[in-house]
Amino acid sequence: MVSSRRQLSPCPVCNRTDQVKKLQTASDSGELHIAPPPMPEPKATMMKYIIAGMILVGIGSFLILIMVSTTGLELIQVVITLLFIVIALLLSALAIRHIGKGDEEARQRYPVWDLAMANWNRLLYCSRDKVVFDPQIRKALSESSTRDLLDMEKLESTQGIQLVASH
Repeated sequence: MVSSRRQLSPCPVCNRTDQVKKLQTASDSGELHIAPPPMPEPKATMMKYIIAGMILVGIGSFLILIMVSTTGLELIQVVITLLFIVIALLLSALAIRHIGKGDEEARQRYPVWDLAMANWNRLLYCSRDKVVFDPQIRKALSESSTRDLLDMEKLESTQGIQLVASH
């Protein structure tokens, strides 16, 4: 009979396969409290630019209302209002550039995340012996060794993966 499930490596402690499962399965069932490596996400925010732009637009709107309500338009009010509008537009452009840099930094971390996810998908867990092991080297791993294989910062330093700085 052909099994539809791929044969998993035997546990290095008990040399049996009946209680061996993928790390993801053990984590999902609650047997193991190790999470997969988080996907790199941009940490850039636009909030300070948005707030500054809103304040400038609010002041500019107030000045426009004053200009409309007065009998004579003063050149200084028009210039200040236009200046606030231009500054708000520049802040928008800076915000977009800031977000783009954050996205690029996250994108540069994808190779390290791919390595951590390859480790996550390769490692196995034996429910009988409550041990995580690497089927490639056929050895049980300590909790700290397992976490090191999934920690992106540790992988960067130990594997010599260099991120390209964008300047």
